[in-house]
Amino acid sequence: MTCYLLNRFVVLILTLLLFTLFVFTLMHMAPGDPAALFLQDLGAAPDRALIAALQQKWGLDQSFAVQYFRWLYELVQGNLGNSYISSIPVTEEIVTRLAPTIRLMLSSFVVTLFISVPLGIHIGLREQSLLDRVTYAGTVLGLSIPLYWLAILLMFGFGVMWKLFPIVGSGSLRHYVLPVTAISIIESVYFIRMIRSLTLEYKRAFYMEAAAARGLKRRILYPSYLFRSMLVPIITIIGSSFPSFFGAAIIIENMFSFPGIGTYMLDMIYRRDFPAIQGCTLLLATAIFILNFFTDLCYYWADPRIQLEKQRWEN
Repeated sequence: MTCYLLNRFVVLILTLLLFTLFVFTLMHMAPGDPAALFLQDLGAAPDRALIAALQQKWGLDQSFAVQYFRWLYELVQGNLGNSYISSIPVTEEIVTRLAPTIRLMLSSFVVTLFISVPLGIHIGLREQSLLDRVTYAGTVLGLSIPLYWLAILLMFGFGVMWKLFPIVGSGSLRHYVLPVTAISIIESVYFIRMIRSLTLEYKRAFYMEAAAARGLKRRILYPSYLFRSMLVPIITIIGSSFPSFFGAAIIIENMFSFPGIGTYMLDMIYRRDFPAIQGCTLLLATAIFILNFFTDLCYYWADPRIQLEKQRWEN
């Protein structure tokens, strides 16, 4: 386990280095000067002297390599730099906006699992039933609906017409109802279809037929054979869903004026705030890698074959 942890840590460092270099390159290739955009936001004339002064202050007059390695040097010391727009440390900006995004994503994730896992398994066990056909038609419809369009419908119906829930801000639990509903519906469509397919595949496996031929009851057959076999692919589906939830959170936060990481990150991209963009992307990449690491640990717990291979290797 120690060698595994060290290996994953080295891979994490190398992956983050390549990822930050890639993002840094894209930012410098994108059109638009951060200094000129900053002056434009202030309503000031794009004077060349002011632009040159801001570029010198932010270090944008130096070469690409010098800027990148200087940012890496500050990162090693735990400093993500200051935002060009607010002059506030990027770490503070991220921390103040992290809680709403975590609550939004975690709530959507829990609701999605609560709906999709039982429903996907249920309709997979009862193929061609009325519920299976209705759910399948609903998932096809859900795949054709963009997230932003569903959010607009929810905002107009429950927020504007009936005025049941607020559509701006994140001050109370009621502010989370419509955003969580929009994300959960879209994500549940994919989860239900994948879990249904897994259930059908594993239900027809040879060991399931052999166990049924021995006379095992369903109350023993499904938990001990079917559900146990499906555990690893379900863990894979859950572990790989974080980027999708984060992408959905970015869209929803901007539509519902959520003061979260998604709104902040998109705003900084428009304004070419390089330190803020680097800090947000670094946070996202680190979170994805940590979740993948915990997914691997769940594999070790869920699949006895992995534990057996480790024991054989140690012996």
